[in-house]
Amino acid sequence: MYKPINPEHQNSHCLECGEPIYGRADKKFCNSGCRNSFHAHLRSEGRQKKHITLNLLAANYGILENLLRIQKTSCPMDSLLDMGFRPEYVTHTAEKRGRHTEYRCFDIAYYISAAKIFNLHRV
Repeated sequence: MYKPINPEHQNSHCLECGEPIYGRADKKFCNSGCRNSFHAHLRSEGRQKKHITLNLLAANYGILENLLRIQKTSCPMDSLLDMGFRPEYVTHTAEKRGRHTEYRCFDIAYYISAAKIFNLHRV
């Protein structure tokens, strides 16, 4: 069994499981399984955030696509919010010459005012 090299490192614990670490003074994990598990967890957090964002964008896209399918080019914001639309999730914004900013959710573009979205169209 290995012993800590420096007495000051005697309280070193594995970052994954919390077990005491023996061996080199600069070790962070008790074994390779704990090291792999720790780094897999870090990567999974990033993937989880990406999936949540993509799911919210997909929901917005579905709502806008349904409006286009029934040939509506404008809709009150209250109705959109009731359907689950999240206006903060867009894939692109662009300043236009007029007063409004164009928002896009993938290939669907629209403008937003305080009360409604309007000029809904495919790009």
